[in-house]
Amino acid sequence: MAPVRIDPHWRYHDLTAIVLENARLRLTLLPELGAKIYDLILKPADRNFLWHNPRLEPRRPVYGQNFDDWWCGGWDEVFPTCDVSTYQGERYPYLGELWSLPWSWRVEEDGPSQGCLYLSRTTVIAPARMEKWIRLAVDEPVVRFRHRLTNLGTQPMDFGWGIHPCFRLEPGYRIDAPARVGIVGHTVTSPFGPVGTTYAWPRPELCQAPPPSRGWCEGHYATDLTDGWVALTDPGAKVGIGLAFPREVFPVLWCWMVFGGWRGHYHVALEPWTGWPHRLDEAVAAGRHRTLQPGESLECETLAVAYTGLAAVSRIGSDGSVRG
Repeated sequence: MAPVRIDPHWRYHDLTAIVLENARLRLTLLPELGAKIYDLILKPADRNFLWHNPRLEPRRPVYGQNFDDWWCGGWDEVFPTCDVSTYQGERYPYLGELWSLPWSWRVEEDGPSQGCLYLSRTTVIAPARMEKWIRLAVDEPVVRFRHRLTNLGTQPMDFGWGIHPCFRLEPGYRIDAPARVGIVGHTVTSPFGPVGTTYAWPRPELCQAPPPSRGWCEGHYATDLTDGWVALTDPGAKVGIGLAFPREVFPVLWCWMVFGGWRGHYHVALEPWTGWPHRLDEAVAAGRHRTLQPGESLECETLAVAYTGLAAVSRIGSDGSVRG
């Protein structure tokens, strides 16, 4: 049984790269690039679940820039808004503040049975600090996250927060989530109706990935969740990746489904969110945002789990169990 290992001595495109691994998984983190998780690899299957932009390498971002023009792929944190938002006299950048700032980090535990990496970052506009612990246990295909978001200011802080992993696709990959209602939040080709259209979740033509030649670019909210999880499965190889999260913190999924219709890319981002719409001013107007009082913190635990032997998923538990 291979021990858990954390190795912070790597460089990738002249960025610090921290490798966390056990016998099943290997993660690569780029703390200077918003604490991005760039690789999440299931080692026995030689499968990297995260999408990489084939035309853009990782590079140090400039704060406040257009995320799309700097996006090399991977897994990011989004706070306090997704789309550009002007709120209480401040203009928050696209995909928020955390992705374009370097995070501090330290190794809290380095094997052999368990490894834990701690990362933190304060934001520029919002008076906030985000802390994140990433933990691997020996011989588990599970990454466990603990987050703590704190209001450092003197007034109540309104925000939206989303976890933003972007996954690679092949035609036929299956999306499973315990939602009852889908809502169109963004559309380019409009095959599902204009923004605001609601429908009964799931829609088979969305939840089984079409080929990139379809040319769709869709962003939909999966709402009325009966449980807190989402899964993406390759049914042919019976390999997949899933997230489990507390529904009381993340009551909605934002599903960013790019089936060839945006810049020629092909990927899906399945994102637990604290509310919706994911533009802060609109979420506040709708009363679907979160607020922290001065000095107050929001803490929660989430996980990512890789699995094999399943063509579909009916549940992911908070303990990392996956049921077909």
